[in-house]
Formats: sequence, structure tokens, C-alpha cells
Amino acid sequence: MKFVDNNLVSHVKGVDMEITHEVWIAVTKLKYAGLRINKGNIGVVEDFNKIQYYRSCLKNPQAQVRTYSVGGLKLNERLMALIVTWILTPRRSNHSVLTEEDLVCIYCIMNKVKINWIHIIKEHMQK
Repeated sequence: MKFVDNNLVSHVKGVDMEITHEVWIAVTKLKYAGLRINKGNIGVVEDFNKIQYYRSCLKNPQAQVRTYSVGGLKLNERLMALIVTWILTPRRSNHSVLTEEDLVCIYCIMNKVKINWIHIIKEHMQK
């Protein structure tokens, strides 16, 4: 699987299958709009500070932060973290430690900031 002109292309049984924006919209009914969240552009969310946001999600905001673990989160934030790490952008292991992208997704969902889900899905598929 690779990107060609911002479209996903996969080679299946000798045939190149290209997933364009129109295909995404037709299949998922999602709009190609909103914030593009990935490792290289976390700064797209204005005034986002991962440490401050993570502390605001903790049951005990005064606790010392070594890793961004879901263990000390408030209930709603913890459930959202599990949805992000297990369902929306699943990974093979370590669902209990949040990445910066996970924190931004949680922040955007909890604050009703529009996210470009097609972009996130495409990036995740390529990984």
C-alpha cells in the first residue's frame, strides 16, 4: 500500500486498486474536511499543550507524570482513550500508553473540534 497523488493505492492480484477521495466519501459518508492529525502536524490544534491537557484529564492533576498512561484518567477521558486506541486507530500493543496523536484526538473529540477522519484512516492504513 502506498500514496500516489494523496490517494491510497494497493496492488491486489496484479491490479492496482486506487482509493480516491470520492471513493472514501461514497463508502464512509465522511467529508474530507477538518483537522489533519498526524505525528508531523500536532501544532494544527491551537494552544494545545500535551502535558497540560493530560494533567487536566487526570483524576489527580497533581500526580507526577512519567508516561501518558490511561490508568489515572477520569472516566470519560479513559473511555475515550480506549475507543481511540482500540477501535479508531488500533495498534498491536501498548494500548495503555497514549501517544501525542491519541491525546490530540481525545482533545478534539471532547471539545467538538472537527477531525478529518479520512486522513487519519488513510495514515493509519499505510502504517
